Amino acid sequence: MSKYPYLLFDADDTLLDFSRNGQRAFTLLCAKYHFPCNEASHALFEEFNQSMWRALERGTITKEYLKVERFRLFLDALHRQEDPAAVNEDFMAFLGASSFLMPHAEEVCRILSQTHKLYILTNSVESVHTSRMEQSLLTPYIEASFVSEVVGYEKPSRFFFDHVLAQIPGITRENCLLIGDSLTSDIQGGINAGLPVCWYNPGGQRAPETLQIDYTIRDLLELPPLLEEAASHCG
Repeated sequence: MSKYPYLLFDADDTLLDFSRNGQRAFTLLCAKYHFPCNEASHALFEEFNQSMWRALERGTITKEYLKVERFRLFLDALHRQEDPAAVNEDFMAFLGASSFLMPHAEEVCRILSQTHKLYILTNSVESVHTSRMEQSLLTPYIEASFVSEVVGYEKPSRFFFDHVLAQIPGITRENCLLIGDSLTSDIQGGINAGLPVCWYNPGGQRAPETLQIDYTIRDLLELPPLLEEAASHCG
């Protein structure tokens, strides 16, 4: 019997290749609006974009504000006059049309779905996540997705995780494992909620000593044997 029969996966940069999906969406956006399409302009957008997402995690802004404000800042920097809300709508559509996966994500989900129940927990925009999952190779293996816009709370809020636990029959804080790449939203959030956590850390970064991380992997292929090892020590 598995120690963790319920697996709670983050989406972006854990199962879905957010960087690749985002780059494609940005390229399509530049083509439509004739923005400069180069590393400098993409880096400029990501500076504003990531700043907004960090503020969202801190709970200081709303997601609706994030969507438009990142493009208002970007357009101001380019001295452009387009409507940031309209540009955001196009970006969301382009982002939802891309479903590139992280290395080995499909294989690992396929293997684990035979013995575990897999769920996705994400702060992504609901329309984008739904669109991506409709065309994703992961869809057959995922029991359900919990999107912050629908839940009403963002990771790392404990209320987000409390909602998820209340919706899944049979799950407890002890028999699930949260797998995610973000130390601030996934790992810190899981720890705050009293969940075992597995840090997906393909870049080999050093974790703060203040975080009590249960497991760390650099490749998703490490997850099945990790779970087998945990099960062998169960009880």
